[in-house]
Amino acid sequence: MPDLNALLLRSNPRVFATGRLIKGLYYSEVPKGQNAMVAFYMACDRRLERKPFLIMDFRSSQFFLDGNRDGCVDATGTLALPEIDPADFMPAVDGADELCNEDLISHRELKDLAAAPY
Repeated sequence: MPDLNALLLRSNPRVFATGRLIKGLYYSEVPKGQNAMVAFYMACDRRLERKPFLIMDFRSSQFFLDGNRDGCVDATGTLALPEIDPADFMPAVDGADELCNEDLISHRELKDLAAAPY
């Protein structure tokens, strides 16, 4: 996946909602500049996964998909429009529908989830 550390985070990384959701974090190259990239993370009960499953580079209109959420790009492509809907990519993401399944959470290590400060 592209390195987001060189960019400035412009979104609040906190997750306030419970249940399963997708959280987009926007990044720019300069504090008051346009958004350069957006990274989409899955979240469960106020906890954000550590790695994004989808990144969109607005400068090149290119997307990067990590379908198995291991931190490596599994698919890439270019979108004709400068916008992206992460829900369109959910069928290609392994285990997305099981992220907040109580049975799986009780047996799963929480190493892949990061607590967001309240």
